[in-house]
Amino acid sequence: MIGILYATLPEARPFLKRTGAQQTGDRPFSLFRLPNLAALVMVSGMGKVAAALAAQTLIREKGCDRLINAGVCGILVDSPVLAPGQVMRVTEASEGPPGPGIRGGSVYCTENRWPDLPTARLVTVERPVFDAHVRRRLSQWGELVDMEGAVVAWVAGLYGATCAMIKGITDTADDGQRTDLHYNLAAVSDAIAAHLVNGISDDVTHGCGSP
Repeated sequence: MIGILYATLPEARPFLKRTGAQQTGDRPFSLFRLPNLAALVMVSGMGKVAAALAAQTLIREKGCDRLINAGVCGILVDSPVLAPGQVMRVTEASEGPPGPGIRGGSVYCTENRWPDLPTARLVTVERPVFDAHVRRRLSQWGELVDMEGAVVAWVAGLYGATCAMIKGITDTADDGQRTDLHYNLAAVSDAIAAHLVNGISDDVTHGCGSP
């Protein structure tokens, strides 16, 4: 069973619409079932704690042995090959600089469902990054930044589940980039959905069971 984890409904909505997913629950997390596919979609809410709890719920309570974390992110580096609108495959994720309550080291996303997508490393943080100084500091550990991915990969590894991660860039995580995030959110989420549908197409079955 595949568990697809989004942080927010606006990020998930294009994928839910493309697949005809039906909502089957809303507590403690919004849960959707995909027709003709052994897959569930869960919307966790933003942040590390919510993502960790949702990932654990998908594995322990819903029987998912493969997790996919999908959603938007910002860019931590100035690069001619990275720009808002691009969709990336994350190969490794970390929580950045070690500190109290922060796990050191990276978690690797070894499941490759999108071999044609460009790859990057992800840093997962507690709060949204729209600050040039914080951006420069975090860039030592990765090219992209979000608030959920590393802990989803960490929980998956803890339970022996595989994890794949697909992220779409909405902004450069720099000063004053909140406007860009909101402006690009819908289009980037739709682009993620298109790649995600293709990435799970080989998993189509004749029934996905009960969530």
